[in-house]
Amino acid sequence: MLFIDYHSRVPIYEQIKEQVIMLINTGVYKPGEKLPSIRNLSNELNINVNTIKRAFSELEHDGITYSAQGRGMFVSENPIGNVKIKAHALEDAKSVLSSCKAKGVSKGEVVSLIDEIYSKDNGND
Repeated sequence: MLFIDYHSRVPIYEQIKEQVIMLINTGVYKPGEKLPSIRNLSNELNINVNTIKRAFSELEHDGITYSAQGRGMFVSENPIGNVKIKAHALEDAKSVLSSCKAKGVSKGEVVSLIDEIYSKDNGND
């Protein structure tokens, strides 16, 4: 279910974290549902357990998930409504958009790209 791009400049733990958030946002994982275990993901993706632990730890820190001792990691009740997550996402977008502007990308090109990305999500705004 998760795909790791080993050629990306984005650290693997960040890729895992972003993809779990996306899977929650698209309804693959629902509130209260248990996530795959760290060991299972480590074996499935052939990634060090500590890398998965770091991603899961950050997800828990951000309030997207919670852990139940001896039972695993679960999706929080309102993970996508989390203000902290949205604030981080908007800061990331602001940084990228500033870079685009500095490199000569027009506002129209950015808007077209935004429309393309959001249309892939079946119109979810």
